[in-house]
Amino acid sequence: MQTRTARTAATWSALAAFGLVAAQFGAIRFAPDEMVVRVVLPATVAGVPLALWSLRHRAGVWIMFVGLAANLAAILANGGLMPIERHTVVEAVGETRSERYAPGAWIRGSKDVLVAPGSGRLLWLGDQIVVGSLHGGFVASPGDVVVWAGVLVLAGEVSWTWQRRRARVPVAPDAAHEATTAAPSEGAEGGAFTSS
Repeated sequence: MQTRTARTAATWSALAAFGLVAAQFGAIRFAPDEMVVRVVLPATVAGVPLALWSLRHRAGVWIMFVGLAANLAAILANGGLMPIERHTVVEAVGETRSERYAPGAWIRGSKDVLVAPGSGRLLWLGDQIVVGSLHGGFVASPGDVVVWAGVLVLAGEVSWTWQRRRARVPVAPDAAHEATTAAPSEGAEGGAFTSS
């Protein structure tokens, strides 16, 4: 019964974390102005570890916590948005599109604030890794990479546990009883083996 309760708690924790991530993406995508994102982004990044706290016995969750802490530090240091530099925007979307964004302004539809040269805090934790190519990529932070690694480790841990649980074959009660009450084999007298 305790295992079922633990699985139910884990399921609710995962659903709560996914709900927070969905709320974050919804706010980023549909926010009428940057203030909504500046509030929702740090709140959801801080909320995910709270939602996953019941899974803290898993190494993958702790790896995710490290990545989320890195992201939260960069976000809070930059007023609630993730810092990104112009050269990263150019690499991700191209020179022409990048000219639409003013330094110090929120990039609509993203969690990023374009920092002016020489400004911004904790830029090394900001969005700087371009995933994709030919000006059609998206950007990620070092914290995002750590979070993704944590998700992979957690998936491996859960898979391993599930496979081990399935591999256990319960012994039928009748078979266990027969094994303990079986008659001694030939050549055994009084529990001692005698040879001829």
